[in-house]
Parts: sequence; C-alpha cells; structure tokens
Amino acid sequence: MRKSHFLMEKFNFYQEKKILEIGPAFEPHIKFVNLKYEEYHCIDLDISNKIKKYYKKKFNNVKYKSYDGKKIPYPDNHFDRIIISHCLEHIINPEKFINEMLRVIKRKKFISVALPCDPGLLWRFGRSFSKMLFINKKNINIRGKNFDHDYLIATEHVNSIFNLITILKKKFKITNEIYYPFNINSADINLFYICTIQK
Repeated sequence: MRKSHFLMEKFNFYQEKKILEIGPAFEPHIKFVNLKYEEYHCIDLDISNKIKKYYKKKFNNVKYKSYDGKKIPYPDNHFDRIIISHCLEHIINPEKFINEMLRVIKRKKFISVALPCDPGLLWRFGRSFSKMLFINKKNINIRGKNFDHDYLIATEHVNSIFNLITILKKKFKITNEIYYPFNINSADINLFYICTIQK
C-alpha cells in the first residue's frame, strides 16, 4: 500500500493549492508522502466520528468532512487535485462517481487514482501469502477471532480491476498510468494500477 502512494507522486503536479482526498480512512496519502499545498481536505464515510477525532489528533491541518459516499460536499471547480487511493473498487457506480469528482475539480487539473489489481492472478497470490503471514494475526487482535478477511474483500470490493480499467479508458482522459510491480499492461501480473485522469 505504501508503494502505491509513492507511485501516485511519480507524475508532476503543479500549483496544488487545494487538494481533496476521498475515502482514506485512517491511511491518508499525506501519511506516506510529503506534499506542498495550501488546503488539504479529506472526505469519508464515518458514522462513528472516530476518523474525525483521528484527523484532529494526527493531522490537525487537514479539513475533514464525513459525507454520504455519493455527493461530494463542495462546489463546482473547487480543487486543483483529487486523490482517491484504493477506494473506487468499493463504489457501486464508479463511472457516476468519477463524473462527480470531475465536477469539483478545476479544468485541466487531475484526479490521481490507485487501485488494487483484484482479482488478478498476482494480487490473489499476494493476498493469500500475506494472509498466511500477517493479516489474520493482526486483524484477529483488532477485530476478534471471527474476522474473515476473504469475506470482507468479497463484500467490499464490488468492482473488479478489469471492469474499472475498461470504464476508465473508455470514458475518461487518462494521461498517465503505471502497473506495479512489473509495469506491463496487464492486471493479472501486477498488484496495483495507478493512473491520472485529466478534466
């Protein structure tokens, strides 16, 4: 995950006065990379307000808002850049949501997208390997002994990487893309897909 955040910064972004990050939960982009900005906004689904308290404590310069997951609570042409990392695979209507992001971003500015290559072959292998070594032990302590990582992914990742890439390339202006770790144009043999969409 950390590597995908670094890769999102591989492309040059200028004049990032106002940045919006969507759906970061407790892992915002600025936790992994240093960015220059005047305003940094985060929005997420947060019923319990735990995330809001977390941002106040750890990232007090970030303007955090909870939202409904559909309508971005900002006016048209408001941001210089949007960052959405490992989130589109959770959204029921990704094409409609990308258009909503384009509404709030300024003309000729960019949306930075990072996606897991789920259910690609390498991603499935990597998930199985990490589950054996790390995930179950770590999450059992956090979520209890009945935690089932496979079930969580099955219920939350409602869009496959193959469908998302098809939507992105068919309907939007992709200016840069990276497949990681092999940077070969195949979601089956990579773990992450990173791209930028230009308005």
